[in-house]
Parts: sequence; C-alpha cells; structure tokens
Amino acid sequence: MFLRSFTALLVGSFFVPSALAGPVDDAIAFVSIRTGDARIYVSSGPGTDRLVTRGTGVHTQPALSADGRLAFTASLDGTPTIYLINSDGSDQRPLNSSSERLETSPSWSPDGKSVAFFSRAKSGVDVDLRVVDVASGATVVVSGDGREKGPNPPAWSADGRRLAYIGLDARGRSEVWVVNRDGTGLREVSSKFEARGKADVSMSPDGRRVVYVAGLRGPFHIVLTDVESGETRILTQGVNAMHESPRFSPDGRRIVFASTRDDEMLTRSDVFVMNVDGAEVRNLSRHPNEDFNPHWTSDGRRVVFASLRSGTSQLFEVDLSSGQTRRLTNNTSHDMDVALHPARGS
Repeated sequence: MFLRSFTALLVGSFFVPSALAGPVDDAIAFVSIRTGDARIYVSSGPGTDRLVTRGTGVHTQPALSADGRLAFTASLDGTPTIYLINSDGSDQRPLNSSSERLETSPSWSPDGKSVAFFSRAKSGVDVDLRVVDVASGATVVVSGDGREKGPNPPAWSADGRRLAYIGLDARGRSEVWVVNRDGTGLREVSSKFEARGKADVSMSPDGRRVVYVAGLRGPFHIVLTDVESGETRILTQGVNAMHESPRFSPDGRRIVFASTRDDEMLTRSDVFVMNVDGAEVRNLSRHPNEDFNPHWTSDGRRVVFASLRSGTSQLFEVDLSSGQTRRLTNNTSHDMDVALHPARGS
C-alpha cells in the first residue's frame, strides 16, 4: 500500500501523537516534507503549524515528553542521531554529547526524565535498547543482546517501570520482548503463540499486557498477551483482513487500530476502535480513501490519524463521542509520523 511504502521509504522506521486545542498538553508534533526535506512541526490546531527543527539532514521520529519537549532522529550524512529540542524550537542539542553509534526510535519515559532508544554499531550489527537520563546524561543498556530491534520505538508502561519492543530472537524471528526499566526480567512473550513475525507492539498502561500484530498464514491479526501468565488471544479472530498499529487507550480499556476489514478488495484501510476484549468494533473514519496510523489524544476522547483523502498524506482528528472529524493540516505535501503527549496523570 502507498501509505506504508511511502513512510518506510522516507523514514526508514517509525512514527508516534497528542490532543489539539490548548497549550502544551494539546500540542501535536509531526513530520512534514512541505519544504522539501523532512522536518518536524508542532501544531495546537488547524492553521497553527510551525516549523520547530533546524539544520541540515532529515528529521523524523518525533516523540513528545509530558512537559512538551521533543526528541527526534536527525539523519546527517546517513548517520542517525537523536536530538532534543523545546517545542518552541529552542535549545536543540544531541541527546548524547559524543555518541559513536547509530541512534533511532526515541521514546520518552512517562515522567519526562529519560529517553529510550535503539543504539547500533556503525557496522550494522550489535543493537541495544538503551535509556539515557536527560539531566545527567547517564546511559543504561537495558537490553543488550545485540540482535536487531525496532523499527518502532520502545513502548513504556505508564509508571515507567517496564518497556516492550519488537526484536529478533536467536532464530531470526521478530518477537515481542518485555523488560524492566533497570534491565531485569527480560523475556520474549509472543513465540509460543505463533511462529511468524510480530510488529507494532503497544503496552497497556499498567504494564500487564501487550497488544501487537502477528502474521497468521495470510492475514495479519491483532493479538493480546498477558505478560505474566502468557495467556494470549486473537482479538480479530475470524476476520480475513490486514490489521496494523494497535494502541491502547490511556485508560487501557480500548484499542485503536487500522484495518482493511471494511474494504471489499482488502486494500484500503480505515481507522477502528474496539474494547480490549475485541468486542464492539467501530469504524471511526469510514472514507473511500486510505486512513491509517491512529493515535490517542492524551484524554482518550479523540483519535488523530493520517489520511490520503485529499491526495496527499494529511492529519485528521475524530471525536469518539460525536463521530465528527476535522482536518488538522492542509497543504499539498505530505504530513505524517504524529507524536502526542503521554496520557495525563501518567
């Protein structure tokens, strides 16, 4: 599909969003190529877009902290490095003062004190999950088995004690891994269910469950696994369609996702929401053109997503109570890779 191939070509990795009608808590960060190169913009609603990042290279993978700071990946001469910047564009600086490794897929801890990311040797092997304390610069290797990880950023539990990510196992298969913030308790939680590849992992706010996509001999289904017991269930059982980007709501009761299930040709996706048990599935976007990459706003009342309904990738928002949709960005280029704040109170 256009949306996935285009994003992968431009970014080579991932995306992430927030609410839209107020000060810091309601800002949204996203990537746009409207000036030619990929740059990161911040907006608080329609018509308020402003360019934030500066300098050369390609700027992607924005992540917002609870207080509105941004982490992002800047690819300079093919060398990806994670930078930090305030939402007003001030104090842009590298996360690590002297990193000799390739850094991608930043993700803020819920308290805004640390950034988790994937770090790899320039040889392309030896990939770690690392966490940097922003104030002190202290770096901890949380998962250092050296195998391929990502490309989606690691997902935090709401209390910041646990992370989940996609990584290869010893057989070279993509699986879901869970690890404590201090590096203990590393476990792979998805291979007993299905031997095929996994992707798009999201962790429940309480850190007890993960939801992800698994290829099941044809369609890609959404799967829920209890981290402690290993109990697993297919939430999209019996649906012959492709599913992607499942994400827990801030209260952990619902999951938003994209799927081709309402398209007769199974080639065009819409944005859906369902209960965490897979019940009460509802199509939120229902449009002849492709809608994809949904993210919850921090209050759990709205969903931000990207759409090709205007001919290019633009950002839209749907209110779950009213069902009303509004357009957030409006240009002839492509806007994507949305980033929102953590849920309030996390």
